[in-house]
Amino acid sequence: MDRLGEPFELLETIRWTPGRGFFLLDRHLSRMNQSASYFEYRCSLDDLRTHLGRAVAGAVDAQRVRLLLARDGGIRVECSPLASDASAPARLGIAPAPIDPSDPLLFHKTTNRAVYTAAMRPGCDDAVLWNPDRQITESTIANVVVGIGGLKVTPPVRCGLLAGTFRAELLDTGQIHERIVTLDELRSADEIWLINSVREWWAATLA
Repeated sequence: MDRLGEPFELLETIRWTPGRGFFLLDRHLSRMNQSASYFEYRCSLDDLRTHLGRAVAGAVDAQRVRLLLARDGGIRVECSPLASDASAPARLGIAPAPIDPSDPLLFHKTTNRAVYTAAMRPGCDDAVLWNPDRQITESTIANVVVGIGGLKVTPPVRCGLLAGTFRAELLDTGQIHERIVTLDELRSADEIWLINSVREWWAATLA
């Protein structure tokens, strides 16, 4: 993977809660397996499940679980207590430059986060990325949902973004719909949310 810069691990961040276990686990493992195939990483779904189970054995509080897969198939699991949701809306900045929609790293969750780090704005909780056609894509930590005309819409993957697991769940259940959203539409939107499988819905406003 020299063409993609420094070595990186594939990554899934999963919510675990007592009694319910891992949220959207099959979707997370399927996405990691697809990325492993794309980047030619060794991947055993059985081994991933085993490592995850060991990591939360004995846990009594909700956990934010990071599952990491190296190219040789090595697995790491990192757990941290899941913080309670903040009530205040996220303050969103706009990334200073467009993403390159041909960058394969945008479509896979990895530890190579250079494009997301560069997008962050001082004083903001998160930043919205956009492509050369001035279409929004995602934030640095979540998919974006925008309220337009009474519908909750999210940009299609072809705009240059990661297909989130919670996003997929909401699309499959008809709670959100795919639609191109421009920067101008984002600025005039009725409502904005950030969504991911750890936090689910987080209301947001533009800074």
